[in-house]
Amino acid sequence: MEISPTVSVTSIQALLDDAYKKRVNDLKTSIKLAEEALQLSKELDDKACIGKSLSQLSLFHMIIGDFDLSINMANEAIENLEAVNDEKGIADAKYTIAGALYKTDDYNLGLTYLLGCLATYKKLEDYHNKARVEKSMGTIYEFFGDVDSAVKIYQASIESGEKAKDLNLQSNAFNPLSGIYLNQGKVKQAMELIEKSIAFKKKTDDVRGLAFALYGRGKVYTHTKEFDKAEADFMESERIHQEMGEKLGLAMCYHKRGALYIKMGRLDEAEEILVKALEYSNKNRIILIKFRANLLLHDIAKKRGDHELALKYLQQYIDEKESVINDRTAKVIESYDVINKMHLLEQDARVQKEKADIIEQKKIELDSFFYRISHDLKGPITSLMSLNYVAKLEVEDETALKFIDDYEKQANRLNTILDGLINLTKMSFNEDAKQEIDFEKIIYDCIASYKFLSNYERVEFKIDVEPTIKYEAEWALVNTIIQNLIENGIKYARVEENKPYIAIKVAEKDGNIVVEASDNGIGMDEETVSKIFSMFFRVNRKIEGTGLGLHILKRAAERLDGEVTVESKLGEGSTFKITLPK
Repeated sequence: MEISPTVSVTSIQALLDDAYKKRVNDLKTSIKLAEEALQLSKELDDKACIGKSLSQLSLFHMIIGDFDLSINMANEAIENLEAVNDEKGIADAKYTIAGALYKTDDYNLGLTYLLGCLATYKKLEDYHNKARVEKSMGTIYEFFGDVDSAVKIYQASIESGEKAKDLNLQSNAFNPLSGIYLNQGKVKQAMELIEKSIAFKKKTDDVRGLAFALYGRGKVYTHTKEFDKAEADFMESERIHQEMGEKLGLAMCYHKRGALYIKMGRLDEAEEILVKALEYSNKNRIILIKFRANLLLHDIAKKRGDHELALKYLQQYIDEKESVINDRTAKVIESYDVINKMHLLEQDARVQKEKADIIEQKKIELDSFFYRISHDLKGPITSLMSLNYVAKLEVEDETALKFIDDYEKQANRLNTILDGLINLTKMSFNEDAKQEIDFEKIIYDCIASYKFLSNYERVEFKIDVEPTIKYEAEWALVNTIIQNLIENGIKYARVEENKPYIAIKVAEKDGNIVVEASDNGIGMDEETVSKIFSMFFRVNRKIEGTGLGLHILKRAAERLDGEVTVESKLGEGSTFKITLPK
């Protein structure tokens, strides 16, 4: 291939620099320039230039919401950049992957990438990119409900932006900070900060950033009931997002404009824009807007007296919300675990213990957070279940009763999940006095407590407890282990078998207490066995459950310094072995 004499690494870099500058007000041109740079890089057969061009293209496609294409391009960029050991270039591409992940709701993996990027940018003293990463991490913390950490890292992002002498980077963190202040009732502070952001965006001609700042001011105007001003800001923000191809920003505007119209009493317009938000979010995998739009549509139907439609939207909201709560709860724990591991990697031997203590405290704080949240939700859920009972007494329409029954099932399921979370977090806080454990009594008591399960009458229980066992421990933890073993065995019994059984054996071996539970139930393949202790994982979704039982069992065993092993074969049964040191 004949290469133009004007093509050089310098000319390609100039194209990429121009493309990056134009991203704030002309993304289409940015993409064209980056594509041109990629083509020239391939002609030059320069891996560093190919990697940088792909990385920049992936960033632009992430911004407009082409997430799959963005991730593929970023991974291809990393392959080229690793070949030339471009540490900063690799971090840039990983930052883009992180953005695509957390914008499509994979916060855990997104945070993992961001932490790696942050370490690289700190090392290189790259304050420009450090500010970008810190702002993204703030978004994730805010979603987790960890507002204090979000505020701290947004402020760190502003400081990094100041060191980089970049007004856009500073104002990018102003927007979410303003939203936090608004939620805290600091309305004046929220307005001052968002006005400052708008001024910075106009000064730097950051059109895309201006759209997000106008959206933020629209929220403040909605709060102060200056509805006409709020509508004007949302509409202008929408127009810019539409023009720039910013999908997440557009969905956010649709949702907030719908909420505004409800407050203004313009229900027809509210319904129209919220249905649009729902369809757009479904198409572009924007889960957060999906369930919020369903809730507002439920409110509209309720105001109109259309109870059947209201129940439909409420059901959709509950289904979406439950999946988000379950998934996000697990990912919050996983993500904080990632942070803890990153902290450990950064420590030298002299400070390991001190840092480990801090991490342990963070784990306690996280458990405390779940404990409080679970208890806070119990009251409203109990009230909803009571209201549901009253509704069944008052309502006679069969269609409505069907919706009420569906609603009751979901409310009961959520209540069961909350009970599981409360039991899980109690293990971190409550430390009961040790007492001598009567394994045989616990086993028979637990068996009796599950008489209500549908498979119970068909299952034969075989109990073998060594009579000479002496073991002292917290009774509640041992009971939790036995209880979950028995419940699991009953639920997953193969009732079509002539003699489904659960055999529980407790013996002392090599100074340990070994509890072994075997069954001839449905069994599991290797892949399933590797996942069963994950929070909210369910072996079979047709069987009623929360996916918390085995996770709680494992946590209880760990509290007793024990371990759990599993052997299973699909279609033949499973054996759980819990080894507890004396």
